[in-house]
Amino acid sequence: MAHQSYAKTVLDKTLELAEAGNGGASCGDISSALFVQTRLQHKRLLNTLCELASDGKLRRISQGVYGPVIGPEKPPDKRQVMWRLFRMRKRVTLDDLMEMAEVSRDYAREWLSMLVKRQVARRIEQPGGHGLWMLINDTLEMPVNEAKAIKLREQRQKKRAITSKLDAIDTALADVRQILSTLEEQ
Repeated sequence: MAHQSYAKTVLDKTLELAEAGNGGASCGDISSALFVQTRLQHKRLLNTLCELASDGKLRRISQGVYGPVIGPEKPPDKRQVMWRLFRMRKRVTLDDLMEMAEVSRDYAREWLSMLVKRQVARRIEQPGGHGLWMLINDTLEMPVNEAKAIKLREQRQKKRAITSKLDAIDTALADVRQILSTLEEQ
């Protein structure tokens, strides 16, 4: 039997306390309800609450107070949908993921390749060249594609560097235009 993740435990307890209270639960109340005893455990709780809020599963009402998300829920993350589908079915094809998670063929293939590299899944060749992926190592938490995250982070840093250089060029051109306009006036 699978155990519930720590994040899910914190989410459930926060929502329970918020429902019983005035729509919000303080970090201290959540900490007490989860029997947190050390500073390290409390820090882990605070980090988990912050992650849940940034994932859109909780809403930060004020400093140290969290509650349920109000308004339309944002659609589930495509990776989470694929992961839940894969864990439920234990065997999937690219077409399964494309149809049920509404992702492109390339994205589904990239995600499955990452799972194969992390030894969470194995590809089984089928007649006709179609692949079937089988779950071989069922982890509770969805594996994260760190290589892609690093690549995207590097792309964003390069984009920021290029943007700052373009801003500097724009400023220099404005200065040149100003100088030209003063020369024309003389």
